[in-house]
Amino acid sequence: MQYALLVHGSPYASRACHSAWEFAKAIVSTQEHTLLGVFFYQDSVLIGNQLAQVSRDEFNIQTAWQHLSKESGVPLHLCIAAAISRGIINESESQRYELEASTLAPQFQLEGLGSFVALINDCDKLISFK
Repeated sequence: MQYALLVHGSPYASRACHSAWEFAKAIVSTQEHTLLGVFFYQDSVLIGNQLAQVSRDEFNIQTAWQHLSKESGVPLHLCIAAAISRGIINESESQRYELEASTLAPQFQLEGLGSFVALINDCDKLISFK
């Protein structure tokens, strides 16, 4: 079965990113299922801010997602509109808005809702985490 994940909740104010990561780990660990991608929407896009620093005694959910993506090849999409409104931009958006630097963490990519629709069309099941 081919899955896609939709994450809504903030990585700092809810367990949505953590629960989705646990589910994603379970999917990629089997040969029976495939994870086509993860789409972070609303406050969950904060997961892709490379400037965010986690206390040393806390679990770093951003790093966990980055490792999962790097090892499995699962794309991590951030809703571009939600990300930009929260100060998360890549190099091209940085130039577009005449800003000095990008804030997008490695392994994450900015995508529009069209990419989300394509992900939905390609998967068998969409699982949402709020």
